[in-house]
Amino acid sequence: MGLASPFSAILSAVISTRSSSWCSSRSRSRREIPPLGAALLLRRQPAHYGLGGILIPFAGIKLIDLTLVMTHLV
Repeated sequence: MGLASPFSAILSAVISTRSSSWCSSRSRSRREIPPLGAALLLRRQPAHYGLGGILIPFAGIKLIDLTLVMTHLV
């Protein structure tokens, strides 16, 4: 991923994980999830969570790392 240093990589991953867990817990607490059938859930899950679970964390960690390096915090 071309991160600046091992320390900034770990710090970026911790910040990314914490912020994503905070955002997901906030969004889950505000909405009511309707009951769905198993077939519909199995079709929706890979499309909805696959992209968010694979690509978005890498992009978030890279952006956080760039921000830490540009602000000279690391």
